[in-house]
Amino acid sequence: MSLPAGFAGDVVRPSNSERAKYTIGWIAPMPIELAPARALLDHVTTLHVANDSNIYLAGRIGDHHVVMVTLDRIGLSAIPSVAAGMYASFRNLKHLLLVGLGGGIPEYAHGEQMVLGDVVVSSQVEHLDCGRRTPNGFEYTRQTYWPSEALLKAVNTLRSTHSLQGNRIRETLHEIRQKLQRSIWENPEDLGPDADRLFDPGYHHRDDAALCEDCCDPGRSKSREKRGPKAHRETDSPRVHYGPIGSGNSLVVGSKERENLYKEFRTICFEMEAAALMEYRCLVIRGISDYSDCHKNKEWQPYAAATAAAYGHELIMSLPAPVHAVNYNPYQTPAMNNEGSSTSRDWDPVDTAGLHRLNSKTGHVHWTVYRSRNPLFTGRDDILRALEAKIRDAVKGPSNPDQCSIVISGMGGQGKSEICLQLAYRVRQSFWGVFWVDVSATSLAKNDFLNIAKKLGIHAESTEEAQQGLANVKQSCLLVLDNADDPNVDYQCYFPAGLSGVVLLTSRNAECHRYANPPELALELEGLSQSDAREILLHATNTPREQWHTFQDAAQEVATLLQSHALALVQAGAYISRAHCTIAEYPRVFNRQRKQLLKFRPTQAKSRYGDVYTTFEASAAFLQLSQEEAAKDALQLLSMLGIFAASQLPLQRLFEEGWKGAQRMFPSNSSDDESNRSDNKSNSSDDRSKSNDDESNSNDDDELYVLTPWHVSHIPPLLHADADAWDPFRLIEAVQLLKSFSLVSVCTDDKLLSVSMHPLTNAWALDRLDPAAKHNAWLATGCLVAVSLHDDGFWSKLGWQFQPHLRALTSLDTDVMFASEPPTEILSIITKCGKLLYGMRDDAKLKELIDNLMVYLNLDPLIVNARWLPMYNLLGWNLINNGKSKEAASLWEQVVQIKEQTLAKDHQDRLASQHNLAYTYLENRQVENAVSLLEKVVQIREQTLAEDHPDRLGSQHELASAYRENGQVKRSISLLEQVVQIRERTLAKNHPDRLASQHELARAYQVNGQVERALSLLEQVVQIKERTLAKDHPNRLVSQHNLATMFWDIGRREDALQLMKHVVKIRRKVLDECHPGRTDSERWLALFEHQMAIDLWEVGRRDDALQLIKHVVEIEKKVLDKCHPDLTLSEKQLAFFEHEIAIDLWEVGRREDALQLIEQAVEIRRKVLDESDPNRIKSQKRLESFKNEMLKSTAAESRET
Repeated sequence: MSLPAGFAGDVVRPSNSERAKYTIGWIAPMPIELAPARALLDHVTTLHVANDSNIYLAGRIGDHHVVMVTLDRIGLSAIPSVAAGMYASFRNLKHLLLVGLGGGIPEYAHGEQMVLGDVVVSSQVEHLDCGRRTPNGFEYTRQTYWPSEALLKAVNTLRSTHSLQGNRIRETLHEIRQKLQRSIWENPEDLGPDADRLFDPGYHHRDDAALCEDCCDPGRSKSREKRGPKAHRETDSPRVHYGPIGSGNSLVVGSKERENLYKEFRTICFEMEAAALMEYRCLVIRGISDYSDCHKNKEWQPYAAATAAAYGHELIMSLPAPVHAVNYNPYQTPAMNNEGSSTSRDWDPVDTAGLHRLNSKTGHVHWTVYRSRNPLFTGRDDILRALEAKIRDAVKGPSNPDQCSIVISGMGGQGKSEICLQLAYRVRQSFWGVFWVDVSATSLAKNDFLNIAKKLGIHAESTEEAQQGLANVKQSCLLVLDNADDPNVDYQCYFPAGLSGVVLLTSRNAECHRYANPPELALELEGLSQSDAREILLHATNTPREQWHTFQDAAQEVATLLQSHALALVQAGAYISRAHCTIAEYPRVFNRQRKQLLKFRPTQAKSRYGDVYTTFEASAAFLQLSQEEAAKDALQLLSMLGIFAASQLPLQRLFEEGWKGAQRMFPSNSSDDESNRSDNKSNSSDDRSKSNDDESNSNDDDELYVLTPWHVSHIPPLLHADADAWDPFRLIEAVQLLKSFSLVSVCTDDKLLSVSMHPLTNAWALDRLDPAAKHNAWLATGCLVAVSLHDDGFWSKLGWQFQPHLRALTSLDTDVMFASEPPTEILSIITKCGKLLYGMRDDAKLKELIDNLMVYLNLDPLIVNARWLPMYNLLGWNLINNGKSKEAASLWEQVVQIKEQTLAKDHQDRLASQHNLAYTYLENRQVENAVSLLEKVVQIREQTLAEDHPDRLGSQHELASAYRENGQVKRSISLLEQVVQIRERTLAKNHPDRLASQHELARAYQVNGQVERALSLLEQVVQIKERTLAKDHPNRLVSQHNLATMFWDIGRREDALQLMKHVVKIRRKVLDECHPGRTDSERWLALFEHQMAIDLWEVGRRDDALQLIKHVVEIEKKVLDKCHPDLTLSEKQLAFFEHEIAIDLWEVGRREDALQLIEQAVEIRRKVLDESDPNRIKSQKRLESFKNEMLKSTAAESRET
């Protein structure tokens, strides 16, 4: 960033020691804002630092050295590179100010008035670009940043001074004007109240090319006088306002938007740069030049810029004078400069004899570690003890031991550098010198090595010369090479040949393990232990140690949420310590504001990168700087992995299936789009082959399910969709590159790559994307998944691994999914994913997806829209799976009506809809309607489709189920045996359709009394499902349920009971209380336990029988009506048990227990038996007898007393 005309003088290249004295940074976004600031500097110099594109104005304000810079353009995007360059060049900066122009809110709080020329100082900054667009407008997500505590304290101190003595802005403005008289810049004059007009809300500027005074009606505005006494200002006496400042990438140019933002965030000023600076905890000072409406007023800009600069000047003058240490250098903190500070007096830097004198020294002499230990460092004791022992062993023995090299790798933020710091402090007395080199960039490494050479009195002008000088030192040294993260760099070049001592290297790249010597000194750093994670969190929250025991559970929940990631836990603790939430509330806040929390920076105990997201972004920066194809592929793959979940993903297999799917529809493989569409439609239909175990073979032929070359064109280039053969080279290279930065973990299964991510890395990979990039990543990912669906076998085999990824893919906002793409093309992706969710029986997620789509497309879920029939098909099946068969029947009756009006009787789409409706009738116990409709469908399909066509078999399967429900068991068995025979011949053993028909045939055998055949077939089905499906998969559970009932029928009661308990346990976790599948299993379990209770009673295990029948009643009260016969029967059994056991207890003297039980028996029998029932009368008499006996005993005891 070069300086504008009128600023630059002779450019000076400052030395390290010169740069070290600057402690305050000042950014003025525009030249007009830099002019008054420059006028306030004493001893002004123009500076340029090597490898920094910025040009700086530097000078003094009071006791402080200040460096200033301006931007080449306004807006958030211009800020990061300028600020990064400033902080890289001037490493001792303690404070950063952003000073310039802003738009103000004319009235706020309790009638406070802001006028042009006033100053606003930030208490916090609200980022106004965070949120999403909804049909109701932009919905903001709050993202707040605060200045540093030191600056806030200085502001509050100065504010209190102003309240007593007033500010010095008037005097400072006079000084600015005097200096600007001799420059090309316009003098900043107070234009007075007549030039300050506040136009009415809603009155718009009439001509963008003209000034307000030339085109706007002054009668539609207010003067300061009309705004009241709080708007009055003496000349050059602006007021200073304190409050939130709003920052975004576009100007606020409307009174309505201004007021809405004030209501939302209480922001009193608006600008365009601050949000990009908040990682530096800067203070924002803005002079008000307009009212953030469409009536912009450039005439006030010079004066407003000057008032802001005047306040900034007064604030700096109020800060304590900085303390500069002797021999200060920009790579050390003041506390570290005193250590070994006598080095420069030991020899002449150009005296070679000095090296001999240096080598004769013993003990600890040199220390160039420029970081202090983090007071929150916790745990890693086993690692530290082991490494410390290795290091001490390495420096024992011969005077010149072999070089020992230790490598610590791991993802960013896990504490690699902190471990090195801890080790350096622990072993420093064992070494003559301890030296720290940042090798994250060549320039930094060079500066650090040259600094070491200078400290040792070695003349060196290059890294190599400095390393050679260090290698010539005979004393033992510890050299730390930190941040060796670039996979394209051979870091062996930083190992001084022949160095006596130990080299300690940190890297995110596990391939750096090859530098370890011996090899066993390579260490992969993982998350903290649970106890250490809780401790670091509680320490960071400033919770008193004596209270830690009360927060253990809450702390563990946070530690688990953050996967024991060290830096994330420190950030969480800092957030909690600022009273933003409690430890217990943090998980809920995290789920709502994840990005804000993971970018929240602690004010104390900071890490090198400040926050979790920044440490991950440092890895991405390497990829962004590279021009290599693999780096570009890796960045795109990283974005796609952010769309997926963090768990293991069979990535190579997914890409290979995507390539195969693309070949089927690639333009070169079909004559045109229409023929491609017909090819896709020829193999699909809208029906599902479904047994009573909720399995299906559902395919829809509507346009929304058809993929086209448009989808192939959006698949990522590294797939090579147009290649003649599948080649995973680019994919593997991209994965390995991400692995080298510890952004992904890789495993190889059947010689195919699978990847996973740390949950925080996965969250960052998504959150780092702006809305457009997020949409592009979603589109590439969605197209890949949709195109890969050509092979049902692939998804049936590995679908369970993809479930979390599919859930993540369909969880993004619909605005992100659709953006400006053709709706039907996006819906073809989403409905494909919906079908997968349906096949996986992820009913809750599918319902959420459908609900979101219905809202986005403005559809009524109860009234079918003919344009979106596939959506309603999905909705219908989802309703069935959620136990809402009546609502599903209503939907499909509408669908059938639409198709019967438009399609021929034998059209497969019409038949498919009729099939679906018939199945819904069957679920809804309208068995005769189901049989009638299915017989028509089967008749037509048997005439028009081959005997092994999936749709024909599916309808025959469903008709057989209907026959069984209708009591036509033999017809059911005959038809099912035919279907099973064909499916066993054409489908794999674990194919869902084959298993579904075998399951249904087993049930028919059971009803027909062929128990042995039924049991053999069903056990085979369950065995396969238990091997191929997750424990909570509905299809697995329903087969286990039916097998349990079969066990019961053949007398294997204990097996039946245990299996049904297993089914109920899982269904209670995954299904709602009223779901038919859950209540059905609970009723069967109650039936089993009821009978088992009777069996236990008969063998004399009365207490066990009582507890079991109590459990039965408890279940049936939840799943049955109050007057249901089964519940009544169980309650009668419970009352009988209680009555009989009460008598037993009475006879052995346990009278209180007996009385309690007989009272319960009486209460139940009063509810379920008539007044004249002998059992009810018997219990009542027994109760009266017990009470009378106890009264007599009590009276007798009283007389004796």
